[in-house]
Amino acid sequence: MDEKIDVLDARGFVTGEVAWKSEAHRLGLWHRCSHCWIASPETSSGGPYLFVQRRAVGKETWPDRLDVSVGGHIGAGEETLEGGLREIEEELGLQVAAGDLVSLGTRRAELEIPAGIDCEFQEVFLLVRSLSPEDLRLQKEEVAAVARLRLDDVEALCEGSEVPAEEWTGGKTSSISVRLADFVPGEDGYLLWAARAARNVLDGKRPDAFS
Repeated sequence: MDEKIDVLDARGFVTGEVAWKSEAHRLGLWHRCSHCWIASPETSSGGPYLFVQRRAVGKETWPDRLDVSVGGHIGAGEETLEGGLREIEEELGLQVAAGDLVSLGTRRAELEIPAGIDCEFQEVFLLVRSLSPEDLRLQKEEVAAVARLRLDDVEALCEGSEVPAEEWTGGKTSSISVRLADFVPGEDGYLLWAARAARNVLDGKRPDAFS
């Protein structure tokens, strides 16, 4: 779905210009996004876990690939935190308060896509929450499923191993195997960093943040 977004300069400052998202991608204009990684703590039944989403097959970019738990563009004139909370509710159906999110800083990312080049300043957050398949209400146009990875398996995954995971969709679960090739390209270092940040937060430590 196309939408109007604020155009930024290469340092991340608002220029005052507004463009359609499709135009920003075509021309390689810098813009704002919100990313939220979701982790759940260890319980008697297992964990800790890191959640990723499977992008809907109808997505223009990287359909059916695994990606950050929640990600979306910040609308023109919209505050970053406001947009991030909106995306979490829209994509996964979760009600989240601002105080539930841990800020992990701003990530500057450039990625070639079929429509051009995606130049994003991504405000990255972490949400720690125990989830079950029944808690989710997926936005079908954006998210096909959510996959739950054991946090301890992410390092092996990023080193090239195939690891087990559990995929949730429509309130049902299925066992799958996940490889790095199943993810949006170029995100192996980001995935590993997110897993380590989640581990630190779960252990009561301060996470390393993007600066």
